Amino acid sequence: MAQGVYRLGGLMQPNAVDDEEEKKPSRSDVPRYYRVACRFHEDEKVRKWSDRTKLFSLYVLTTKHRNLEGFFLLPPDYAAADLGWKRSHVIKELGILEAEGFLSFDPATNLVLVRNALRYQQPDSPNVQKAVIGRIKSLPNNETLLRQFVTLATEHCGRPGISACARKFPELLKMEFTR
Repeated sequence: MAQGVYRLGGLMQPNAVDDEEEKKPSRSDVPRYYRVACRFHEDEKVRKWSDRTKLFSLYVLTTKHRNLEGFFLLPPDYAAADLGWKRSHVIKELGILEAEGFLSFDPATNLVLVRNALRYQQPDSPNVQKAVIGRIKSLPNNETLLRQFVTLATEHCGRPGISACARKFPELLKMEFTR
């Protein structure tokens, strides 16, 4: 691959960030991006949020700690460091977004569940579904959030227009995680 460059005082300089990205091994189970609805800011609920809450919600949707399924560990200290905020501000925003139904958060385990993640991007291949199940198994135990996740997967992956493979995902989750 060609080395990335940027201009500095008229001279072409290597872009160290691009070099580092090229050296990282690619992981097929971790996408390089996540879908954020282009109408995000038009949503009636979102329009009522403060700018800080909007920023934090977009952080949650795009953080490097996130995954496709939207069920992941997010210690408040990580978010505070990433955003340059006080921990108390992160805790406050998590509470606001939980009250708004945007996410669920367990402070005991630092688990976050983005409630509509699977609405916008479903695991639509057997390999991706296997990776999702593996990631969920590696999370700290939280039966409440796990039940919520299975319920949301059933809702979001059962909609018309969803791929046949993604439609099977809720059943895989039920077989794997319900007793």
